[in-house]
Amino acid sequence: MNGRMTTGRATVRMATVAELANVSQSAVSKVLNGRPGPSPELRRRVMDAVAATGYQWHRRAPRHGSVEVVFGSVGSALNAPLLRGFSAVLRAAGRPLTVSHADGDPDWLEQLLAHRPAGAVCVLSPVPPEVRRRLAEAGLPTVILDTIGDAPAEMNAVGATQWRGGALAAQHLTGLGHRRIALITGPLDLVCCRARFGGYLSALREANIRPDRALIRSVRFQAEPARRAAHSLLDDCRTPTSFVTGNDLQAFGVIEACAERGLRVPEDISVVGFDDVDAARSSAPALTTVRQPFEDMAAESIRVLSAVTDNPSPAPVRLDMSVDLVVRKSTGPPAGHDGRPE
Repeated sequence: MNGRMTTGRATVRMATVAELANVSQSAVSKVLNGRPGPSPELRRRVMDAVAATGYQWHRRAPRHGSVEVVFGSVGSALNAPLLRGFSAVLRAAGRPLTVSHADGDPDWLEQLLAHRPAGAVCVLSPVPPEVRRRLAEAGLPTVILDTIGDAPAEMNAVGATQWRGGALAAQHLTGLGHRRIALITGPLDLVCCRARFGGYLSALREANIRPDRALIRSVRFQAEPARRAAHSLLDDCRTPTSFVTGNDLQAFGVIEACAERGLRVPEDISVVGFDDVDAARSSAPALTTVRQPFEDMAAESIRVLSAVTDNPSPAPVRLDMSVDLVVRKSTGPPAGHDGRPE
């Protein structure tokens, strides 16, 4: 931003505005460029000083057409398909992409705002209240790519049909003839886990199967907790014949537990994952899983970002994309069953 502006009679400097408003020049710059931080009272003093001095400025323009994607986690298996989706749309449009990460970097939000992109897509779950407030104050067009269903109601978001995913997984197993279907889910304080749980229960009711609370476990979205939970369930007198899991990592943990007990997948135990990460295709056996369309979700989030940038609206955009079941080699009829539902 220009530090001074020449009028017809005199040169007014930013320092003059800062002195009259009794603030620093950096505070004046933040106010005039619409950056977050200054209080309403400070903004009022600065704008009063601008009016009194006749100071003029040119607000810094955003980097032309640039989009910044902020990942909440560096090591997430979801990042690769999401990046493919982001890149495909932006490359076709000739727009630059910047990638940053929030985990382990307390200054990521300041850096994002300093970069002045044309818009941002945040792969964050959850979105902290302070982040929501700062993004709104900055007026930065933002879309939340929501993989767990908890995007704030006031923010634009692209997600997936989580309830449908839970139903599809359980329906697949009931259709193969399974009756003792265990559920290893993620933390039930997450919206996506509660939604998938609801879909699972609905599928059981549809098949006239009474849910058994002893067959349900809630653990972290990781392989090792799921492996331990699977061992606990397989120790029970009513051993399950199949598992619905909260994500593919949990499914891999269940398959590992089965191997440790000498159980074959799918001959003895069937396992269904959720997400369809890249490793699901190459696992042994190849994993049957509910596919979240991550590449499509990423591409659509860029399109939503463009739409809300070109036509701002007070009403947030919420788009949930449909999940699908991908049947591979980790599921089959229960042992001694011909594959037809009872």
